[in-house]
Amino acid sequence: MRSLSARLSAVLAFAALTLAVAPERARAIDPRFELDPRLLDGKADTARHGKGGKRGHKKEARAKSGVSEYTTRPGDHIFKILMRDYGLSNDEAEALIPEVKRLNGISDIRRLRVGQILRIPLQRGTGAGEGKGRSEGAELPGPTERPTAASSTLSGEGGAGHSLRMMSVAAPGEPDGVESIRRLWDGLVPSRGEATQPITIEDKNFSLSLDPESFPSFVAADGGRVLVDAGGKIPPLVRAIIEQKDPSLRIVSESPRNRKRFMASLLAGARFYSVEENVALEFGADPKLTVNADFKIEKTPDSLLHQDVVLMNVGENRPAMPPALVQFLGREGFRVLEPLSGRDERAGRHLQNLYQITARDPKGIVDGVLQTLNIPYESNHNVELFGVADGGLRLLVRADRYFEAAGSRFVVSYFDGDPVTYTLTRLLETRGYRVVVLDPKDDFRKVSEKLFARMRIPGVFARHDLLPGRDASYGVQMSGFRLRSAKGEQAFLTNTEIDPLFRDLLDANGYTIIAH
Repeated sequence: MRSLSARLSAVLAFAALTLAVAPERARAIDPRFELDPRLLDGKADTARHGKGGKRGHKKEARAKSGVSEYTTRPGDHIFKILMRDYGLSNDEAEALIPEVKRLNGISDIRRLRVGQILRIPLQRGTGAGEGKGRSEGAELPGPTERPTAASSTLSGEGGAGHSLRMMSVAAPGEPDGVESIRRLWDGLVPSRGEATQPITIEDKNFSLSLDPESFPSFVAADGGRVLVDAGGKIPPLVRAIIEQKDPSLRIVSESPRNRKRFMASLLAGARFYSVEENVALEFGADPKLTVNADFKIEKTPDSLLHQDVVLMNVGENRPAMPPALVQFLGREGFRVLEPLSGRDERAGRHLQNLYQITARDPKGIVDGVLQTLNIPYESNHNVELFGVADGGLRLLVRADRYFEAAGSRFVVSYFDGDPVTYTLTRLLETRGYRVVVLDPKDDFRKVSEKLFARMRIPGVFARHDLLPGRDASYGVQMSGFRLRSAKGEQAFLTNTEIDPLFRDLLDANGYTIIAH
């Protein structure tokens, strides 16, 4: 009987122990949401708690360098650590995070290893975001004790619980620059009014609403929405709730004031099929057209097949593409979006002349080059090699082209294979003439180089960029000679065929095309 009583006592003790443990497991929650609700308003008491509670991490003495060490636990991220354990407000934590990331070599603040030791600076520097909370150079408090269950509970008197209602967590007004970005975005993904609807999340325990003017959203390519949290005003706990309850909602924290970075984050959150940044597209060989775009966007896998690829420019200082180029790109399957671009100040201004030599034979090329240089010349001119002063002997040599420039006399001779004519022509150099002998196979480059060398005109044949400018949305490269006159005037000399598109682009950039 005594043995039976002992067994019964053991069974009852085991059952009591099981009942005591089971409710605790049933109440286990996602560690991401283990945060003092009083920190949501960014005004939590920064005073240190007493030493009565046990610490969940290693607390060390403050080093001379003003750095504290913290050992991470499951569910930790830097926002939570700075707000919960160091007593910072949301704004103060936001301002300090870049320094913590730099000090610890962290790229993602939400992916920390359990047991990882973080170095937390205790002295505020002069980085961005200061002045909103503590004064410059103020010392941060060390790690504070974690609040006990009694201090962080939401229950009222007698232990009766109540629901938490978080309404209109808002920044003061719509972030600057969003309206212009929205006009650009509507040309990419028509919103049909969804973007103006407020974002709400309803749960049996809470209701969350975000004001669309303070937290604007954009329709994503996959049907979701991209929420703009400029400056990271949404507290980490609320952000975690949104990400868990509505996975179709993506949050970006870039400021619209930096349009390119902001647009890059929007495009990444919108989940298009393909997005490339800082794109350069090339068309043709000589002349060659280079089109620059901030972004190239393929909405679907069939965008290339359907010729529905978008080129987008978001910079205000970049001149808009001329209509001729937009039409050409449309024929190539590209749609251009750049409503923020400014007017091209070069339009209508004369910058320099572009001379096009249309002849293909050596004599015609010489004529075109001399006309470009505004040098008068004579054809089939007889040049005296020997005269009366040479003992009564007079010998004249026919020059295909004869001209004078800069105090010198020039003879251009077309070699036809006769060695006597070639010898006589070369003898003219003994009389002070500068002789240029042309070969029937000489092309534009060779003829021009021979002339420029004898005339001592600096000019190198190369493919030149005719539209210099780092922020230009397009460029034109063409082979030829870039020349500068004694008065400092520039001219470009080429024999390249120029089609109507390139003529329009050069004309839009102040070039005057003159054909010889």
